[in-house]
Amino acid sequence: MKVGEVVEIRHFITFKKVIQLGSFTQAAEHLGYTQSTVTSHIQALEEHLGAPLFDRMGRKVRLTDIGKKLLHYTQEILDTYGKIESITNDGDEMRGELRIAAPESLTVYRLEPILREYKKKFPHVSIILSNATCGDNKRAILNGSADIAFLMMPKFQDSDLIVHSLLDEPIVLVASPDNSLNVLDESYENQKLSECLITNEKECSYRTMFEEYLRERGIVLSNTMELWSIEAIKRCVMSGLGIACLPLITVNNEIKDGRLRVIPCEGDLKQISAQVIYHKNKWISPALSKLIDITLKHSRDWSISTS
Repeated sequence: MKVGEVVEIRHFITFKKVIQLGSFTQAAEHLGYTQSTVTSHIQALEEHLGAPLFDRMGRKVRLTDIGKKLLHYTQEILDTYGKIESITNDGDEMRGELRIAAPESLTVYRLEPILREYKKKFPHVSIILSNATCGDNKRAILNGSADIAFLMMPKFQDSDLIVHSLLDEPIVLVASPDNSLNVLDESYENQKLSECLITNEKECSYRTMFEEYLRERGIVLSNTMELWSIEAIKRCVMSGLGIACLPLITVNNEIKDGRLRVIPCEGDLKQISAQVIYHKNKWISPALSKLIDITLKHSRDWSISTS
């Protein structure tokens, strides 16, 4: 390590942003820097430590072993910096940045009133919301690229995480009203299902759950159509292209309106739960603490009717 060179907070902020976004270019765009500025920040850290932080392979960057070690200390440094910045935060003057990770289902159908209340009360807090699978969102908490994550998956415990279960979310199999499949029962065991399963990404928790349900009964799908959004899936199912396994909250209106109908599944589908998580070692800033409080308050009023 070189002595006498000044390493600044902004260098660590840039280092963390490169990790979060996966490239120097995207980090520069997000931070409002030129790419050469981002490069100079990383080089300042590398020269100070006397070792490279990233392996650069084309447009992708990966942390070296030294980079991985620095990431842990960077989070501690930025958490401490956040504490200093928040000393004078009070009420509406609260400032800072919150990085939230959530699946599409909760973002669209649960988070809107939470975020609306939060932004009304704390307009100076910057919110960065990213959508990904629940597995990716959990990893974002573990690697420090998100402050808080919302998940839709079976209840779990993790020694590194604080987990709040918000509400059990029923999962249903749906089809168009004129679909010939009336019930998924024992008559389909060890058979090939002629219906096309319209679904989202492979790591999606309720897709995984339904595929396990089929495997346990020896039911084989004739084909699968993978789409990019719940809205696209619903539209394809309503048009008669196949069936879908989705959280009830995402299809409740369509079921009530008669545009979709539930196909009962013998043995029932496993239960999943809406949950909010954050790292046990993370400093809970005032901004994050208020978001947790508002989330827990709203979750107590969540309800859903299948009628």
